[in-house]
Amino acid sequence: MCENSSLRCDYLPGCMYKIWQDAKEFCFTTDAVFLGNFPHVVNRAKVLELGCGTGAISMLLEHRGAAKVTAVDCNPNITKLLRRSVAENGLDAKFSVVDGDIRNYKQLFQPESMDLVAANPPYRNSGNVRQIGTAACHEVTSTLEDFFRAAAFTVRYRGRFALVQLPERFAESMQLAFKYGLQPKRLQWVHSSIDKPAWIFLMEMVKGGSYGMDVLPPLIMYNKDGSYTEQVQKFYEAEATQK
Repeated sequence: MCENSSLRCDYLPGCMYKIWQDAKEFCFTTDAVFLGNFPHVVNRAKVLELGCGTGAISMLLEHRGAAKVTAVDCNPNITKLLRRSVAENGLDAKFSVVDGDIRNYKQLFQPESMDLVAANPPYRNSGNVRQIGTAACHEVTSTLEDFFRAAAFTVRYRGRFALVQLPERFAESMQLAFKYGLQPKRLQWVHSSIDKPAWIFLMEMVKGGSYGMDVLPPLIMYNKDGSYTEQVQKFYEAEATQK
């Protein structure tokens, strides 16, 4: 804790990096942990996270081997916290934190300059609006298509775009993928328990990829007794070995 009562320093599951967050903003959740562990990371990968928030996904991808990570967000309060997290984890040489609107992607980034683009876009384009983390949860500053458009511009040919979204926006995501030349290659549905409908999906696309998609076994979060399943526990195992 610190002088700002809403500011807190947490630890990122699986790597134990410090991550500074503000309770008045949107803090990372399990969907960011899942996405950070989902896509293939090539050797010496250059990675971009669109709408990075406090940078949980970016830091997980760095921990998994990305050589260079660029994280962009339009909220200066959030990017300030990410820069603090980067500095305190000694990641300055690998990270570039950009203040900017992803809709201005042509001014912010070079075309086809990234091996992997990741995004946890706002889920909602309708319904009740959250009072905390509004822009992170609702399409008030950018749409789902804005993320696809920026990803298609920045990722190299045969590079990858990975995102997490709600099942209700799966058809829309597939349509946008085809529109922007991003071929869906891997898909995983995430369920809170084995008897519950999926609440999010993880999808990895390849720019200019051929037809054919692997549908992975579903990711189940909780056992019947409320404990994490073995699938989820693996994302936390590094905590015990990092120290």
